[in-house]
Amino acid sequence: MCYACFAAAHSPAKLPQVVQAICCRHCSAREVPGSWELHDSPADAAGAALRGALAWADGLTGNQLDFELRELDPQRFRAVGSAGGTLEGVALKQRFERDVLLEFRACTSCSRQAGGYYEATLQLRTPREAVLKVAVARVNAALEEGAPQFFATEDGPVRGGYDFQLSSTNRARALSRALLLVMGGEVKETSSLVGRREGRDVLRHTFGVRLPPVLAGDAVLHDGAVWRVAAIERRRARLRCASESRPDWKPKLSELETARRLGEEREAQVVSRRGRELQLLDPFTLRTVEARAPAVWDGSVGAVRDGGDTFFLWK
Repeated sequence: MCYACFAAAHSPAKLPQVVQAICCRHCSAREVPGSWELHDSPADAAGAALRGALAWADGLTGNQLDFELRELDPQRFRAVGSAGGTLEGVALKQRFERDVLLEFRACTSCSRQAGGYYEATLQLRTPREAVLKVAVARVNAALEEGAPQFFATEDGPVRGGYDFQLSSTNRARALSRALLLVMGGEVKETSSLVGRREGRDVLRHTFGVRLPPVLAGDAVLHDGAVWRVAAIERRRARLRCASESRPDWKPKLSELETARRLGEEREAQVVSRRGRELQLLDPFTLRTVEARAPAVWDGSVGAVRDGGDTFFLWK
């Protein structure tokens, strides 16, 4: 066959006369076999349904699909475009015009959220407000980045912390462990019987996450020296002395609950230097003070204030 007859006899793709899809009326997710696929709008769901209904010819290469969607009504879109590619060395192109019909239902996640469904409670507890804010932000970020099936039915502050009612026990467990890896602390898991389903007990789990009173990078005052929290490892923290030369300190997190945390750190200016002997400008009092630098030092100095004393922190 010549190229013209071959192109007339073969189509690059096949489309049904009408493309149908089920779309969530609340979040625009589209039902796919076995689950729901998240989309930003019904138009996005309609476009995905059209691409999913397209069947490319066997052996076609360089597949190209271009189309525009026009909304006829909230449940009906018209797609006008073309599909093309190369088959056995012959370039094929096919124009098409199809309607995409959406049937609106509530997806599994939205139905469960509306019904107050949850499998686990994540309890965040810490004596320090700043640590709690960081932990809550991490949980919210995990919920936003996670699958649509993972959501919080309810969340809010409680006395001593913050609670989340989460839709998945497994993901709540994984989230609590992820918090411990980054922030340290400990977690206690308990469960309670809430009913039976298909002859099996249905349990609701509670993950009590006890977070430490410090964050990595915090400065604390202990034994007359300032210590920087270098890392938090489960139930212990590793601190480096920032104000003088001392070996690392590895206390239990419970020991740091009574340690005094220092506030704002400011940069101190080096006025003059002779070997390790320095004159520094105290950024809090604006007075020049004498200090001795450690043997290993990169040249920058910070300062923190505790009552009437200024502590210089050597980088």
